[in-house]
Amino acid sequence: MRQLRAAGHAAYLVGGCVRDLLLHLSPKDFDVATSAHPPEVRAVFQHVVEVGVAFGVLRVHQRDRTGALHEIEVATFRAESGYEDGRRPTEVRFTDAREDVLRRDFTINGLLCDPLDIDETRAAVVDWVGGLADLHDRRLRAIGVPHERFTEDALRLLRAPRFAARFELTIDPATEDAIQTLAPTLARVSAERVRDELQAMLRAPSAPHAVGLISHLKLGPVVWPELAALQGGQRQAADRIAHAHHEVARLRGFVEPAGHALDGAVDLPLALAVVLYPVRASWTAQRLADDLKLARHDIRRLLTVWELADALPSTLPDLRMVAQTPAWIRILRLADADAALILRSALGDADRARTLRLDRAGTIREAWAPQLFVTGDTLRALGRRPGPQFRAALSAAEDVQLLGGNAQAALAAALATFASA
Repeated sequence: MRQLRAAGHAAYLVGGCVRDLLLHLSPKDFDVATSAHPPEVRAVFQHVVEVGVAFGVLRVHQRDRTGALHEIEVATFRAESGYEDGRRPTEVRFTDAREDVLRRDFTINGLLCDPLDIDETRAAVVDWVGGLADLHDRRLRAIGVPHERFTEDALRLLRAPRFAARFELTIDPATEDAIQTLAPTLARVSAERVRDELQAMLRAPSAPHAVGLISHLKLGPVVWPELAALQGGQRQAADRIAHAHHEVARLRGFVEPAGHALDGAVDLPLALAVVLYPVRASWTAQRLADDLKLARHDIRRLLTVWELADALPSTLPDLRMVAQTPAWIRILRLADADAALILRSALGDADRARTLRLDRAGTIREAWAPQLFVTGDTLRALGRRPGPQFRAALSAAEDVQLLGGNAQAALAAALATFASA
């Protein structure tokens, strides 16, 4: 900002970073709005990446005093109009700071900060939209006419419950009415953008409140139609995701290096597994890819969590019973087993699920996944050919080993499988 001003341009901190600073939170990044046009920004800084020159958006790479590299988004003050696709303006023109603020979504995100205004120990906040009062009163309010703001970009409909939940805000009545009226237009937003909002929303501890707001604001039929159609579906989903976050937080920090890892956070696949569990039959791998644009590894994790949770008995066993049942050991030794137990905890049997999570985390991995006495090479050396009995023999040998049997007993179990066939 000093460099921009030295070159004769206005420059402010803008948006979420200002909001977070005023709420005494640590901003995840800092954005700068300026009167400088893109060529003028490039003339000031050595390392600039063009990400949206037509919109006046550049990213400046600079190192701080410690040598750490930062990427700062620098955008020219602009006004927009003609949102024909519900997202992208057909006309962009560069303008002044006030008009730039008036195009933004919510008043709490429409504040400018001048950290160089007085003596660099205090900052001045520029507020043309009443954002300071709304922060003080814990209110989420659209800038200007709510209907216009949501028509410009329908994703704002989904950003509203995320912000309201995260910052514990009450949604202004006019803003709420506009969201409920325009809720069906959320279907025009790309799956990628919806996925990113859901990720930010469901991974946060405020996820239960956000899920409740999605229902209240009538966004559910677009976001998760089958769940919204289920009697009490969204309310129960909010209860489940609340329980999942509670369970993860409860055991966070538990350290058992020799054991199986605990999930330290609710990631998007686990969150969706918890929220969508009652309607999981309608969410195929293809639909998860098409409708939510999940990455392949996220799809695999989500489907595996559902599969493992369903494979566990309706009443979860204790560790003594698990140790005597190789089929359960095979489930609980898998990487996604902890997530499946979190899901089962959210579905009920919470105390047993929590005990199993702790016991599993404290179980030496080699006890449940030992170096096998009998392998495929062992059986081939005895003249056995791969096939159904081959796999069954390997499984029988491993069962014996998991129950404490020695190599001779494991091999005998494998050969007995061939004999019985």
